Amino acid sequence: MKKLLPILILVFTLETPSQADDIRDFQIEGMSIGDSLLDYFSEEEIEIKKKNGLVYPNKDYYSATFRSSKYEMYERVQFHLKATDKKYIIYSIGGKIYYPNTINNCYMKMDDIVSEIKTMFVDITIDNADTQKHAYDKTGKSTTRSIYIDLRSGDSIAVVCTDWSDEMKYIDGLTIAIDSKKFAYWLNNEAY
Repeated sequence: MKKLLPILILVFTLETPSQADDIRDFQIEGMSIGDSLLDYFSEEEIEIKKKNGLVYPNKDYYSATFRSSKYEMYERVQFHLKATDKKYIIYSIGGKIYYPNTINNCYMKMDDIVSEIKTMFVDITIDNADTQKHAYDKTGKSTTRSIYIDLRSGDSIAVVCTDWSDEMKYIDGLTIAIDSKKFAYWLNNEAY
């Protein structure tokens, strides 16, 4: 019995929490940071997207956006990959859900996603940005509401609802972007 107590204490103190701190645990359409895009699309499909995806002045990374009838939740999914990587590793993944003229539904979905993230990750920092005018709309009629989540690992998640004015001719919607620490650093410090 004397030996059993230390063993039980050791077992219960080594138990892992149900939450994680690995960005790969959060998926969009079953895909996550660190996956190879080749697991989901052909090299030819990716290379076609790459031609239009070198949009940053610094060409180290490019975006590839796909629409698929296989997607269950998102209308389109955008990936960021290193320009020279032939393994096509995903460094950033984002999904878009359209909410035409129903921005309150977007806000409700945003709250659901953030609640799910809170249950998945430990030690996160959340920054709720107020609703602001969208910088792209010079009329000042379009707005965005954003929530930024930073993980202890340095990876980050952004959840954004955009309410476009009628003049802009875009569809209101929710965007979620999951960025690896490495990509987020590049985007904020080197892309432009």
